[in-house]
Amino acid sequence: MKIIEVTDSNVSHFNRLMENPAQKAVIKFYAEWCGHCKELNKKWPELEQQVKKIPSAGILASVPEPMMDKIHCDNKIRGFPEIQFMVGGKKKKDYNGKREVKDLAKFVKKKLGKCKRTNKKKTRHHKRKKKRKKKTQKRRKRGKSAKRERFFKMISLK
Repeated sequence: MKIIEVTDSNVSHFNRLMENPAQKAVIKFYAEWCGHCKELNKKWPELEQQVKKIPSAGILASVPEPMMDKIHCDNKIRGFPEIQFMVGGKKKKDYNGKREVKDLAKFVKKKLGKCKRTNKKKTRHHKRKKKRKKKTQKRRKRGKSAKRERFFKMISLK
């Protein structure tokens, strides 16, 4: 996972990354004068430490208020701080949860943390589940037919 603090020196690199239509990113927009932003900025380094280990091609970025005019992605902000999930520079979802590290990490992992290895595990599990389901369906069919036979034997005896 790439972690970027957007500055004058790397804004062009950030813009190139965001031009990719498949590029996923979680972006924090903040202002230095905002009290809520100051509180979030204290927690942000801990979040970065937690999520940098996640195997992902996504971006976790911080964009300060002065850089908002220079970035090439949806940057219409209703208030500070604002955390958004974007794909290809287009906003897909605003983060509305608690601003605690564990909650933020859960959001980032959910949006950016998927990798091929976990999908294979899910596929194998899904195949096993399907096989079990077929077996139980066969058993049920056998069970129903046996019950029918017994029922008809009882009726014919009378």
